[in-house]
Amino acid sequence: MDSSFEIKIVFDDKCPKPGFLPGFGFSALVYNYFTDTFTLFDTGGNGNILINNINEFNVDITAIKNVIISHNHHDHAGGLETIFQINPNIKIYVPIDNLNSFSKIFPNKQVHGVSDMIEIEKNLIISGQVNGSFISEQSVFLKTKNNEIIILVGCAHPGLEKFIMKAQNLTGIRAVIGGFHGFKNLSYLQDIDFIGACHCSKYDKLIRERFPRQYKRTCLGDNYIF
Repeated sequence: MDSSFEIKIVFDDKCPKPGFLPGFGFSALVYNYFTDTFTLFDTGGNGNILINNINEFNVDITAIKNVIISHNHHDHAGGLETIFQINPNIKIYVPIDNLNSFSKIFPNKQVHGVSDMIEIEKNLIISGQVNGSFISEQSVFLKTKNNEIIILVGCAHPGLEKFIMKAQNLTGIRAVIGGFHGFKNLSYLQDIDFIGACHCSKYDKLIRERFPRQYKRTCLGDNYIF
């Protein structure tokens, strides 16, 4: 087995490829080669746009096993109800602080509140809730066969460095992809080979100038294989 994970960018408003519909928010579809399963990280802000973009990758919505929500903002969780209508057997993982609000909308048995780091399937790890000044959030750590971590973040409201430090407790970091928000402690990115800042990354240009080799222009419709 040469590959560990595929990461498909299915919701964003950055540089969309033909056939993909842009929208404000973020979502990435993860294919796990270890388990032959799909997991959706965040759901963007519009369910119909999300469905269109997943279909562009020829992925059946009913084949998605899990949805992991980074935090309870509409541009990251707004498409969840549409996904659930098509796939009512899907498992939903949310930060523990958001459990009550999601449990009011979806059946309790399918909504899991996450407080601490947990491996929900082989080498696919939820970071556990990371607390910030105003917003709590969780991310995803994908552990490759080469014992490297791919970090997926929604907005990184508590500070991207907190997720990086938590992942470093597991092993070395190969990539970080998603919304970096107001993160500018750029020294934390120094040893990361793949920097995929998108969505709400305020200092995208600064990151690109500081790390021209590691910076990857991350577009809606991209498919990355690690």
